[in-house]
Amino acid sequence: MGMRSFNSTKETEESSRIGYQLQQQNASAKYPIVMIPGFVTSGLEVWQAKACMKKHFRQRIWGSASMASLFFGDRQCWREHLTLNRETGMDPLQIRVRSAQGFEAADNFIAT
Repeated sequence: MGMRSFNSTKETEESSRIGYQLQQQNASAKYPIVMIPGFVTSGLEVWQAKACMKKHFRQRIWGSASMASLFFGDRQCWREHLTLNRETGMDPLQIRVRSAQGFEAADNFIAT
């Protein structure tokens, strides 16, 4: 097994991905995949939001004690920010929610 070249092209990297390989075999999705982040050690933060969530910029809306107050305060807004675009599978317009990075991902679990 040889080492990958530092000069590998994007096409080489793409062809090594399982999704690309399955596409080449004419495979298609049968069921949607729902990914639910871990409650304790994962956190999702708002990086871009609609008006109802703007005051929570760079704060967690998933994986924190304050998540319950956000959920019960405005369920529709909270749900809208945790839902992907149904057609593209990407972020909805005007919304970006990203995972917390590094040790911050677990700091609410082990706060002290």
